Amino acid sequence: MRSSAKRTAVLGALLALSVALAVAESMMGALLPLPIPGVKLGLANIISMFLLCCFSLPLALVLGVLRTLLASLFIGGIGMFIYAAPGALLSILAMYAAMRGIKALSLTGVSIIGACVHNLAQVCVAVLITAETGLFIYAFVLMIVGAVSGTITGAVARLTFPRAAMALNMPYSNDNSQEVQNA
Repeated sequence: MRSSAKRTAVLGALLALSVALAVAESMMGALLPLPIPGVKLGLANIISMFLLCCFSLPLALVLGVLRTLLASLFIGGIGMFIYAAPGALLSILAMYAAMRGIKALSLTGVSIIGACVHNLAQVCVAVLITAETGLFIYAFVLMIVGAVSGTITGAVARLTFPRAAMALNMPYSNDNSQEVQNA
């Protein structure tokens, strides 16, 4: 991507898409109550993985914080931000480390790691806020949920990233052997 104006427009569109996915996902949770409180598919995580694959870690982190801030303003307030921001940041860092450190790991594997780390970070925040260590039991349930949701979002990423990169005229490889690009 050569033009800085084009790059800025693409990043703005990716931020808008990630916020829209986060808001839509929260609305779906209100319409379809699940037996496990707080469970979401993590669709906005797809955008974070795309940023890690095609842009850079700093951009993924910045857009992750902006996404959680904007989504919190739209649907949950500061309480949601306090839980979502650490989850987003730590999951992006974990996915980056997995992409860089485990070359044989597929996007689905990276997505599972991101989902599980996000869930664990949110449980840790809840324990810090409430001082109720019994909440760590809930982490085991959320690890299973993270594995399932990470598999789904990883499959979506595997199918869509090559087409998205081609549409944006960006280099992309289906395997995880390429280094994460710098912005």
